[in-house]
Amino acid sequence: MGETRNPSPASPALLPEGLQPTSPPTITAEAPAAPSPGDPPRSRWSPAHWLARFGWLNHFGWSAVEFLYPPACRLCDADLPPTSPGDRSRAFCEACLAQLQHQPGEECPRCGGVASGPASIAGCGWCREDRFAFDAVARLGPYEQSLKSAVLKGKQAEGAGVVAGLAELVYRRNQSRWTELAPDLVVPVPLHRWQALWRPHNPAELLALHWARRLNIPCATHILQKRRWTAAQSGLTPAQRRVNLKNVFSISDPQAVVGRTVLLADDVLTTGSTANEASRSLQAAGARRVVVAVIARGLGRG
Repeated sequence: MGETRNPSPASPALLPEGLQPTSPPTITAEAPAAPSPGDPPRSRWSPAHWLARFGWLNHFGWSAVEFLYPPACRLCDADLPPTSPGDRSRAFCEACLAQLQHQPGEECPRCGGVASGPASIAGCGWCREDRFAFDAVARLGPYEQSLKSAVLKGKQAEGAGVVAGLAELVYRRNQSRWTELAPDLVVPVPLHRWQALWRPHNPAELLALHWARRLNIPCATHILQKRRWTAAQSGLTPAQRRVNLKNVFSISDPQAVVGRTVLLADDVLTTGSTANEASRSLQAAGARRVVVAVIARGLGRG
């Protein structure tokens, strides 16, 4: 945490005569940045990696890379228009984008579901009588159809790029609202250490890293910890889910959350049992309030 990375400047021997190497910016981060939809591949052997390191090649070299490796939609593999290396808007084709952003009804700002009746910060007809440990939910859309397929693809071994693309869509949809809520710390819902061994990645952590970078606030990936292995939530009733997760989370460094507005990151919110239990632990440690951020809101109710 707090590590400073200074990429080595390009060797003068490799630069054209009269062209001085540029000094790369100093990047300070608590954790490695999550990949953005338009970022070049991370592999040190990829052409894009070396083009990114030698800035004087980047302008015209990127077009050559895209000629050899045309960008494609991360869901349907359809060809995408050429982009610049920093463009975060081209993770999905127009057809997939329209389906991912489809909104079937008014969103409840409190529970994140499709509102039953008039919705306000106090909730909607579904959630107004429910008690949550979190204050609000921000999401992209309901957990159904194309968005559900995208979330499931994001859980797979090669799904990190899909998660990054979806993270950007969530950010864009909720940017103004997050400005009002003013979170100052992002925390992902964790996996148990044994569960992490056989998972290719934790989508919640990828989302948290992306949102922290876009909001320019810290991301604490190890403060919220899962103390024991739990059965999968899918297939359990709401009551069973609450029992399954009771007292499962702990805070490794309570001082890090005292007085903070925490953005709690996860990929899906269904009954809200996981988010509620995690939020309760954060508030018990001294967090001022917790805002849940997810890709999709499921149809279950707490």
